[in-house]
Amino acid sequence: MSKDVSFQLDTKGGQDVLTKMAAPVIKQAADAIAARARGMAGSMSSSPPNIVVTTQFGTIRRGTRAIATIRADGGGDAHKQYIGNVALAKARDAGRV
Repeated sequence: MSKDVSFQLDTKGGQDVLTKMAAPVIKQAADAIAARARGMAGSMSSSPPNIVVTTQFGTIRRGTRAIATIRADGGGDAHKQYIGNVALAKARDAGRV
């Protein structure tokens, strides 16, 4: 004899759990990019720009995701800002998962 079993999967709850599980991996990748960018910027200038990492949960078209933002802050100095932007562009491969 067999029984019919039915169940429902709560996709909204599953999405929240997966997003929260992925957040540390996203933060780790962003920190790796920032560390490499800081090293590159330090080798290009004696006073490199500040490179800051922020993480948050955000909503995009496909739902809620863990988002990391890496910014170079030149403090109003165009040359520092340029160095920071170039270092970030070259360092993005450091965060590949």
